[in-house]
Amino acid sequence: MSSQLTAFTDLLHTTLAREQELRGLRPQLVDGPDGPECLWATYERNRMHEKVNDLRADLGLPALPLEDILRVERQALGHSDYSRKFAFYCAELAVK
Repeated sequence: MSSQLTAFTDLLHTTLAREQELRGLRPQLVDGPDGPECLWATYERNRMHEKVNDLRADLGLPALPLEDILRVERQALGHSDYSRKFAFYCAELAVK
């Protein structure tokens, strides 16, 4: 794994962990991409989308649509290390 990919994974994992600490502030149900979901899930996904595109902008790469984040989030769902996998998959999006 490249040092850039590792650094981005760590940064995105930290970003996600910080947002996860605030889940209790966002318990409301909202419309999500697959039906009703807690607001915290929508907020975390949107934050990861924003951060991935910030990293891509720093690299001179175009922004990605939210659908790309949804795709990699779905790949991470159900894993015992969901947060780390989601961060890693997002880091891959940031550098590709």
